[in-house]
Amino acid sequence: MRKTSDILWQDAQHQVLFDILDQIKQPDADVTVLLRLKEYTESHFALEELYMARLNYPDLAEHVEAHQRFRGEILELLERGEEFDEVYRQLTATFLTEWLKRHVFGTDKKLEAFLLASGTH
Repeated sequence: MRKTSDILWQDAQHQVLFDILDQIKQPDADVTVLLRLKEYTESHFALEELYMARLNYPDLAEHVEAHQRFRGEILELLERGEEFDEVYRQLTATFLTEWLKRHVFGTDKKLEAFLLASGTH
């Protein structure tokens, strides 16, 4: 994945998220990959949300709501208990990757600009 942010920690975490999403496509992938995605996503979102809260980010509520939607998508996938066949892996990886790309290159770019302007990153 190309660079996603000029903030080192944010870009590094985004790269891990996209790597996990790529792992979903692998023939040997199973529910443990989704569990790893859930755990890592929570860690990443928690850090972003901490920065936003501490710096009084003006779009905090909107950004957290987007995070909640992604959390919900992952939980729904886990609760369904679908078989990890090739079609499921491809559809799931594509859907989550597209969602994350839109978030990273849209919503997160606003946060990145705010963090860079604040000098706190």
